[in-house]
Parts: sequence; C-alpha cells; structure tokens
Amino acid sequence: MLTINQDKELFSQFAIKHKGINSFYFGDESEADTNVEIVYPFFNVILQNSTLSKGIVTRNYLCIVSDLVNKDVSNIDHVISDTEQICFDLPNYLRAVSNSGLIGAFKVNDSVTLTDFTERNDDDVSGHFFDLTISSPQGANSCNLPIAAGNILTNNYIYVGGTTVPSGTFLVEIKDQDGNILQTFNTSGTYTVEVLQQIIDTITNNTSTIIDPIN
Repeated sequence: MLTINQDKELFSQFAIKHKGINSFYFGDESEADTNVEIVYPFFNVILQNSTLSKGIVTRNYLCIVSDLVNKDVSNIDHVISDTEQICFDLPNYLRAVSNSGLIGAFKVNDSVTLTDFTERNDDDVSGHFFDLTISSPQGANSCNLPIAAGNILTNNYIYVGGTTVPSGTFLVEIKDQDGNILQTFNTSGTYTVEVLQQIIDTITNNTSTIIDPIN
C-alpha cells in the first residue's frame, strides 16, 4: 500500500521533473504562500478524503495548476492552454510510474475532468483544477495490533472454543489420571500452586531411604 507521504513524493517528483512547473505545495491552498515561495506556474495538491473498501485504499486529491495572467489578460489563452496540458500530463506520468513496477502497485483513475478558472486567490492567476484518485491494495500494511485472550474487551473476556465469554462464567477442573476431580476454580482471580519439590526429586532420582535397617 502506498502511504500519503509516498503519494506526496509522487506529486513532488512530477513537479520537479516537469519543465512547465516552477513551484509545488502539498496541502491547503490558503496556506501555500506562507509555507513555500510560489513561483508560477504553480502546482498545488490537496488531500480530499481517504477510503478503505475490500482491502483497497483510495485517496482523492484535488490538483490545481495555475499561472499568472497579465493585467491586460493578453496571455490568458496561453496560460489556459499550458495549464491544461500540465494537468493532462500528471495522470499520464503516474500511470507510467505504476506500469514501471519500480514502487508498490497502485492505480490512477483512467479519466479526469478539468475545470478552468480565472482570478483565483489574491494573485491574478488562471488555470485548471481536477480530481485525481490513487488506489493501492492495503496488503499486510495494516497496524500490527495484538489480539490475545483477555485484551479484546474491558471485562477480561477470554476466547474459548470459538466464542468469547466473560471470565468467571465457567469452572476449570483439575483431574487426576483416573478422571477424579481434585479441584475446581473459576477463571477469575489469582491462584497459588505449592510444588512438593521433595516428592518430585524423590521420584525423579528414583531414590529410597531405609528407615529400619535389617540386622
């Protein structure tokens, strides 16, 4: 699965390599001029939302390409033509990267719809914006959360025979080799077992002690 940071790197590398882009910012458009020096043509990408469906992570981005327009708008047709081409270049570039197999598998939406604009923000700029989605399989990249008996629910529920039951609702029986019940206790609480080490050692070492010597 590609992470958001990896998506950001893809956009950043596109901006660096494209001869028609002079600056790039990933984040809210209103914060761009306080975080980067905007040199037009300018490429801005904003994360809109992320979804997970059937193991596929999909993120929707708003992509904006803009350039300065002369006060007499004499170059507006030139700006609109260039920004449109840059916008079309982005999905083509990302598909080429995906097909190269050099990074993890991902997919970019097959078609995009551009919307042109004029006099956006405080600068006299024109350009285009469009939505672009990047999807990749989640795979084994999910968080490695520990799931074990006793830590799923707050009441110390435990997992027994395919079902989860609260501790203390059934008894544990200790039996001898003949099936006789020696002790029972419920599943809650703390229990101490006293080990008769001397008996264990005697059995293990197979030793015996003569109490009444034979004369």
